[in-house]
Amino acid sequence: MRRLFGSDNSRDEPVAGTDIEPQDAANESMETNHLAGAVDTLSSVVRTFGDESFPLDSDIDPNLFRRECSEFVRHIENGEAVSSRDIARSQRGEREWSQVRSFFGDRRRAERKFVTERIGDYRELVEELISGLRRIGERDQDTQDRVTLSLSAMEKAVESGELLRIEKAFKSTIELVSDTFEEQRLAYERQLGELNDRMAVLRQDLVAAREEMKRDSLTDAFNRGAFDIAIEQSLNMHFVLQQPVTLVMIDCDKFKVINDEHGHATGDQALRAVGECLARAFIRKSDLVARYGGDEFAVILNETSADAAARVIDRFVKSIEKIRLDAGDGQIGLTCSVGYTELSNQDTAESAIRRADEGLYAVKSRGGNGAEFRSADADYPNGEA
Repeated sequence: MRRLFGSDNSRDEPVAGTDIEPQDAANESMETNHLAGAVDTLSSVVRTFGDESFPLDSDIDPNLFRRECSEFVRHIENGEAVSSRDIARSQRGEREWSQVRSFFGDRRRAERKFVTERIGDYRELVEELISGLRRIGERDQDTQDRVTLSLSAMEKAVESGELLRIEKAFKSTIELVSDTFEEQRLAYERQLGELNDRMAVLRQDLVAAREEMKRDSLTDAFNRGAFDIAIEQSLNMHFVLQQPVTLVMIDCDKFKVINDEHGHATGDQALRAVGECLARAFIRKSDLVARYGGDEFAVILNETSADAAARVIDRFVKSIEKIRLDAGDGQIGLTCSVGYTELSNQDTAESAIRRADEGLYAVKSRGGNGAEFRSADADYPNGEA
């Protein structure tokens, strides 16, 4: 029986005790090499497919598909089990090729449907924005025409010199202007509400620009580049839709001491533990958890006020307190300092980060292990926040 994998020691001369000709042995070796190369190539394709995938609306856990791809890679290479698909470990080297094909075929069709629908949604959104701008322009022109007519009538009343007529014209003009601008205000609020409804799903796509938003290999949080993109998007969305956004900055307490006294392996263990706690604490699709740099993390909570964020942050701080790290000669604990702020219309990314960092440093100055809020009111005392 021919072997499909492994080395082949066949020579060109006949093998003693067999009826395999030299040419047959050469063909067998070539076939084995082809099969091994095909398996390696398929494994690489599947691994890349998982690493570069993007989450769909149907994905409850955005990282599940990547883990499933890793399981399928091991199944393809070694016949290992695929627990997520109830595929048992192979005892004789068989592979469930039909399940491999159906799994990736179904995913590809789902991705195509997702992208097609999203393109349609964005096209409709752009058309709606253009239509809305046109309606605003028409309404503003109508407002201007109505006010101009009213002012013209008031001017004629003044020219007549009749007190009662002037008084009536003044009253009529004031009522018209008041009613007109109230109608405009209500119309603008209605349009913003409609726009917000349309963007409820699309907002998640803006938060996750997957082409640019790569993950940190150590903690599996998004990296600094992903955060830089997301904070600008959140500032823009906040300005347009006036929905609350809270920025959270987190720093590991005494991290340098951990590295110096217990080694970088323990330091890496600490960062991974913090990343896992953050992932469990901030679980919504619209939440973005990023490794900001070194031992500092950042979290963007869209559609979340500072008051609502405070409760989640408190749970996160308490969960960090429960961590115990193996440090060779025993176990050590871990704590974090947290600063957070709610975005303002006047904010830039730099001003919001600076404010959250001020809260973080205030906690550190008290010994760490806590959270502190910093309001935009201090930056914009005239109520422009």
